[in-house]
Amino acid sequence: MTTKVQVQTPALFDFDQCLFFLDRGYDECLFQLEERKVHRAITYGDELLPFTVTDEENGLVIEMSNDLPDDQVKFVKDYVREWFDLDRDIEPFYDLLTSIESLNDLKNAYEGLRLIGIPDLFEAMCWSIIGQQINLTFAFKLKRKLVEIYGKSIQWNSQTLYHFPTPESLIKLDEDVLRANQFSRGKIQYLKNVASAFLENGLDKRSIAAIPDFESRQKKLIEIKGIGVWSANYALMKTLHQPEAIPFGDTGLTQALFNHKIIEDRKDEAAIKQFFKSVKGWEAYTVFYLWRSLAG
Repeated sequence: MTTKVQVQTPALFDFDQCLFFLDRGYDECLFQLEERKVHRAITYGDELLPFTVTDEENGLVIEMSNDLPDDQVKFVKDYVREWFDLDRDIEPFYDLLTSIESLNDLKNAYEGLRLIGIPDLFEAMCWSIIGQQINLTFAFKLKRKLVEIYGKSIQWNSQTLYHFPTPESLIKLDEDVLRANQFSRGKIQYLKNVASAFLENGLDKRSIAAIPDFESRQKKLIEIKGIGVWSANYALMKTLHQPEAIPFGDTGLTQALFNHKIIEDRKDEAAIKQFFKSVKGWEAYTVFYLWRSLAG
């Protein structure tokens, strides 16, 4: 038996825009799309909580097990709100896009798209390592292998739902197994380094969020070998929705800036930094929309 709860959505929200971004076909292994539904499982302590998200006239609807206690129901609802960034007023962002001629088309094309996050900081940091120096398609294939070997799974609505591996599981990962699955030695060691930071050095989402300024948060993450500026900024952007977290050097971002004639040379770092000064406070959202534009 299941129960359904509703999550109110803001006026500037389009579930179909978000579904388009989430749809990676077979390669995405941490949630499953079925028509206009998203099936996912998240952890509450040591327990996996599966749920399904769809939308109706008055907002999102979450379907979950009907025997969940109130604190777990609230946890799932809060997760969905954070995942889809539902509590942010993005009207000022659209006003900004409208004021910049080269970005006018982004608002019109993707209105209602939210910065889809990765609420789990450990997952975000590991994903940034997996994706270093390789194309996105191959990165998704590596993530699937890692998740299927070391992650937990649960059956829900005829779907097998996986959860990203925990630090406890990755600290003990078998190098021979991952090497056989096309992971480089560097990526394997960096994944272990991040797991060690979470298990032995007290790193977690709450401790990073408690740091008062962006530069200090970034510095804390960069202390981990294998986490550079790009990886730190990506994690801060996707997990904490940090506005200043620009993944400088990202090839997709530079291509999108070039496509929109914001820069004439993809290697012109000064021009890129100057542009982002013009979208201060909405840098991460601008990056996200520029990435979206690459898919047409």
